[in-house]
Amino acid sequence: MAQKETTSAIDKAITVLDVISNCAAGVTSVELIEATKLNKMVINKILKTLLEREYVFYDQKSNRYTLGFKSLELGISSLVNVNIVDVAIPFVKSLSNTLNETCFLGVYNSGNVVYLYKSEGNYAIHTSSNLGHMRPAYCTGLGRILLAHQAEEEIQRILCSPLPKYTQKTVTDSNQLSEILAKVRQENIAYDWEEVEEGLVCVASGIFNYSNDVVAAISIAGPSNRMQNQMAKCASLLKEAANSISKRLGYISNIKNEV
Repeated sequence: MAQKETTSAIDKAITVLDVISNCAAGVTSVELIEATKLNKMVINKILKTLLEREYVFYDQKSNRYTLGFKSLELGISSLVNVNIVDVAIPFVKSLSNTLNETCFLGVYNSGNVVYLYKSEGNYAIHTSSNLGHMRPAYCTGLGRILLAHQAEEEIQRILCSPLPKYTQKTVTDSNQLSEILAKVRQENIAYDWEEVEEGLVCVASGIFNYSNDVVAAISIAGPSNRMQNQMAKCASLLKEAANSISKRLGYISNIKNEV
């Protein structure tokens, strides 16, 4: 019986916190009673405990309650400890199954993209990009998404360094690459048109975290003759998947451009 009462008390406290967290301007005790359907005595008891433990803050001027430092610390801690790979894998797998192409998850590392995960669809062609493998950021779809959101000093460091051509289509002109990266930042979509491997096309989209930084990217790669016919579909599905992953990492899309 005691266990049920404790569970009920916890459930009521969480309900109160949920209501407060959904009201950016704060909420009064009367509004809490109306929203939770709990009586005044129960609400006051819960608020007293939450105030003492610093899970809520009370503004005497407005008579409103907002989330306190402890609640914010808990939220931030949970977001910091989220594993990007674990969150992204189901979405990457789903993309490869839907499109029957190869899909990747990658992160930035000093001018390169590092491949963290790879999922191959039924019609996927073999590529030289394996887990842990690195490729230059300036000429890959994944890399361009990640490079575009680095600090300006880092971008210039890469663009001013030697940029070898891997195929006849590899873009190596720094001015042209600057324009490409600017467009990538606006659209959150990047392309690689046979710039690393002949016959291989790639489209990528960035993943944002709770502090609105691009921390990873996902991509779809396939033969140019097949990908060109479904590039718009691939870009749309990629942005949708990247947005879903970003939200799991705490990204709030109205702060920056939509993913």
